[in-house]
Amino acid sequence: MTSWADRRFSPRASVRRLTNFALIDTNIVFASVILTNLLRAVSSVVLTRLLVPEAFGIAGIIASVSFTLGMMADLGFQPFVVRHRDGEEPRFLDTVWTIAIVRSLAIMLVMAGLSQPIANLIGKPELAFLIAVASTGFLIDGLASLTLMTALRHRMVLRLSAIELVVALFQLVVATGLAFIWRDYWALLIAMLLASGAKTALSYLAFPNSKRRLGFDKGYALELWKFARFVTGSSLITIVIMQFDKWVLAALMPLNEFGFYILAVNLATAPLAFTAAYPSRVLYPYCAQIFREGIEDLRALFYAKRQLPSLLYCFAAGGLVGSAPLVVAILYQPTYAKAAVYLQLLAIGPMFALSTNSANEALVATGRIQATLFTSIARLIWLGIAAPAGYMMGKEIGLVAAVGLMEPAILLFKWIQLQRARLLDMRHEVVFLLAGGAGVLAGMAFDYLVRHAHLV
Repeated sequence: MTSWADRRFSPRASVRRLTNFALIDTNIVFASVILTNLLRAVSSVVLTRLLVPEAFGIAGIIASVSFTLGMMADLGFQPFVVRHRDGEEPRFLDTVWTIAIVRSLAIMLVMAGLSQPIANLIGKPELAFLIAVASTGFLIDGLASLTLMTALRHRMVLRLSAIELVVALFQLVVATGLAFIWRDYWALLIAMLLASGAKTALSYLAFPNSKRRLGFDKGYALELWKFARFVTGSSLITIVIMQFDKWVLAALMPLNEFGFYILAVNLATAPLAFTAAYPSRVLYPYCAQIFREGIEDLRALFYAKRQLPSLLYCFAAGGLVGSAPLVVAILYQPTYAKAAVYLQLLAIGPMFALSTNSANEALVATGRIQATLFTSIARLIWLGIAAPAGYMMGKEIGLVAAVGLMEPAILLFKWIQLQRARLLDMRHEVVFLLAGGAGVLAGMAFDYLVRHAHLV
């Protein structure tokens, strides 16, 4: 007769427990993303009525510079802490926290020191001081507690999501108030820095045992470097992939036109909040624990867990592609109508992003850390071929189209990686694509009906 302990710790019982955790976490992520995107929509509506398009162009340039430097020094702290066997040990956490602070301080100094050359490079020398001020955000973020990482290890998704919502709401309120008073780009920059400070403070206040001390363990540092080799290499390529369009268009476009593009980028990337949070916070811990415990049939469990979220997401993301002109018409004043064409092209990528990101997290969770690097190389190859071709055929619009179509091409590569790892189920993948196509048609139909009824 099977004992209670045997039933409790059997592989089947373990799968049930993991499945229940994943279901709860999925619902939390869904709700969090919806609320976050509602805040972003409100922020766009309010701020576009208080600020001129140039302000969003300036904010986009600063964000691009910050992202570029941050990714150049990306060491993959979060997945390293979540997976590590000693992820609860104080000496391990102190070592990671110390390295994170040193990294952040170094990035801040580099960004401030290179602010003038960077501004000159993109043909906007007047932005040098703003870039230098923005660099302080790295140090603020670097001082945050590691609880933002260890909480994910313990599946504290609700608390993490709550912190992000509070910070987003705080940033919206501050940006709106400052924009009403100042009516210029400083409102966006100061709100961003204050929001970083709020998140850092909450990382200590919202979790127990959040304090860390400076420390260093050579063994842990070497392990981090071995892990980070693939992450850093992938991140360097990701810089080019994700910022190439902004670098080029910032130099080619006047600030007001670039402001239209940045607004479209902000709307198009709204769904990416879910494609980042769900795979990393739900699928990755789920697959990693299944792999550690040696439970069989990971492929079936992987697709069963992501089936409903993927269907709903793909349909909704396809709806954004189909209804992009209507979305811009509803949210913004007529002077911003030009953002619609950019949005329609850029929204294609997010429709496929959940599938590619989910596949990548499953591969990394099973120990195939190089999968991220190989995927980044594939994206770089696509960009190197498609971007010049697109620009030659359609100038700026052609380049944007090449960016928007990159993710569908990469999904083919992820299928190859999944197949080699015996994790691919093509039937599910086709169903996800069909859901996205149905969403596009539904979005186009809704756009037509609303416009035909003269509601906008």
